[in-house]
Amino acid sequence: MLTSLVMELQSPAGGLVPLNHGRASHALFLRLVAERDAGLAAELHDASGPKPFTCSNLIGGRRQGNQLALTPSTPLWLRFTGLSAPVSAVLRDIAAHPPAEVELDGRPYRLLRATLDPAEHPWAGQDDYTAMLQRRLLAAGPIQRRIALEFASPTTFHSSGKNVPLPLPALVFGSLLERWQAFSPAAISPDLRRYAEEMVALARYQLRTRILPFKDGSLQVGFVGQAVFLALNSDRYWVHALHLLAEYALYAGVGYQTTMGMGQARPASTPSDET
Repeated sequence: MLTSLVMELQSPAGGLVPLNHGRASHALFLRLVAERDAGLAAELHDASGPKPFTCSNLIGGRRQGNQLALTPSTPLWLRFTGLSAPVSAVLRDIAAHPPAEVELDGRPYRLLRATLDPAEHPWAGQDDYTAMLQRRLLAAGPIQRRIALEFASPTTFHSSGKNVPLPLPALVFGSLLERWQAFSPAAISPDLRRYAEEMVALARYQLRTRILPFKDGSLQVGFVGQAVFLALNSDRYWVHALHLLAEYALYAGVGYQTTMGMGQARPASTPSDET
């Protein structure tokens, strides 16, 4: 089971708060899980390798340098996703029985709504690994060789010991493939990474550099915006697998530090003048 829980928030008072709430969002997620399943929270905290969840930054407010300016009328939201059945069960319980308020970085926020319904918020959703496989890999009709993704929060990759803030096809789809293989009951061919490297091009993009400051003084350089990828042949399996992973991006995130607010992504429409 896959879930994307959006929590719409309100700040009771105005003022300036840190721009980056990634660590605070991660801590809030683990607290909410621990209230429902302490064993699962401990397991998630201690696990190495790909994690079966993502946490967004606090979204909303007006940026002022490395801070956000908030007022009581400022629309705010957070998003948590689950990539496994246990995490998804907790997120469904939060949606059904949300707390009245949550705390981020020592500051209380009223919780106005918690939803999994994409009709209520475009970043919310629920899906199933098997259903996604059947919907994408068994799809009939013309092959769409262009795949577009929106990167809504700073996104970067760690590759060969270096930070790579670019949507290179092998890094984007390799990141998604790693999470899919870790949590899906049905694997995709591991050769998809090689296919993305050799047979997928970055066709066009509208990207901006974003620098995310952390409390310890460190900085993460990433990119936000949209990218369109082009499969250079029309092999049905590989192209459909790319679309499958692009759809999975809504839940899995892309790249580095997706549990700390980075790498929030989802499918996007290809530009209208593409053929």
